[in-house]
Amino acid sequence: MGKVSIVVATRNNEAIIKKCLDHIYAQKFKDFTCYVVDDGSTDQTLKIIKQEYPKTKIIECKESLGPSHNRNLALKDSSDEFFAFVDSDAFIDKCWLEKAITKMETDKTIGLIGGKVYDYHTKKIQSIGGQTHFGGTVWLEDCPLNDERAKIKEKFCHWLPSSTFMIRAHVAKDIGGFDSDYGYLYEDIDISWRVWLAGHTVLYFSALESVHMMSVTASSSYSDSKRQFMSKRNKAVTFLKNLEWITLIRFFPVFFAVLLVELIILKPKGAILMGNIDPFLNLKKILQKRKEIKKFRKIRDKEILPFFVTDHWKVIKRCIGDNYAFLPRRN
Repeated sequence: MGKVSIVVATRNNEAIIKKCLDHIYAQKFKDFTCYVVDDGSTDQTLKIIKQEYPKTKIIECKESLGPSHNRNLALKDSSDEFFAFVDSDAFIDKCWLEKAITKMETDKTIGLIGGKVYDYHTKKIQSIGGQTHFGGTVWLEDCPLNDERAKIKEKFCHWLPSSTFMIRAHVAKDIGGFDSDYGYLYEDIDISWRVWLAGHTVLYFSALESVHMMSVTASSSYSDSKRQFMSKRNKAVTFLKNLEWITLIRFFPVFFAVLLVELIILKPKGAILMGNIDPFLNLKKILQKRKEIKKFRKIRDKEILPFFVTDHWKVIKRCIGDNYAFLPRRN
């Protein structure tokens, strides 16, 4: 088994950081280095880590640039074979590392792997993988414990939540890691998508179990307006840079319809509108990102699109049932 770097993204999580790190250091597989990348905490988070977990390598980010930027700092620092990303509000089973590495060593085509995520409060299954709609809406596929979907042992997914997933180091570095411009939201959809484009697979493996508190850090770090802006901006950027031009043209009517629905049912409308406009004000940067992706791209859109949800009514029902259906349901 290859060595692993575990990367924990945190910000002002003094109440839960011990629970997260206790689960990490209780792993049966011990050949790992734990990094905590701190996004400018002002509470006792760093003091707790330094006093009680002296083996942990801390990367302090004085300027708050978000988890995407911070995780990349650990990618640059480590030369280990695998990277496991665990959010500070996520708690992994003691066999998580061992099972993930064994599976990836068995199947070299897997570029990124994640597992079954339980909701900390409801005890229901929060995620058996991520789903994507043609209009840009994304969500975690959740289900009750007695649902037939809960029995799925493994499947390929378009994306997996970065609250707990593992990626091969060389794959992460070949595709440029996380997109540091994202800050927060859609960064896990984007990196999973690029793993596929680079010719590797993204696998949901139910044996990898974890518990997630959902949005503990995000809700305390970003206002609703900021989250809406980043969600809409990052959604547009993700599709603009990862889809082929012909596919973008085909999807445009659906994108536009979704935007109109968002402006009708979601607030604040100014943040939603500006989030959709911002990528086009920075189109030069997006075109450069497309060039970088072209360098490692090995598959066409036709191999990715089968993962997309085409049932428009399914998405509408989610919107009716949850006014924040357009926000990715993740950490």
